Amino acid sequence: MGLEVIGAGFGRTGTMSLKVALETLGFGPCYHMSEVFANPQHVELWEVAARGEPVNWEELFHTCPN
Repeated sequence: MGLEVIGAGFGRTGTMSLKVALETLGFGPCYHMSEVFANPQHVELWEVAARGEPVNWEELFHTCPN
């Protein structure tokens, strides 16, 4: 995985529009928290991250369908 940019924002602040724009410009696929609805197994990894524990980002993004 070549993670290049993290664009973090609160909900309802244009994060989905940013995802779509970046993918349209060829900077994709982009992960959006809406992916959690399609991949409930991601919840546990985000909970680990929220606790400040190390996260296997490769595992998280490898399971993403994009």
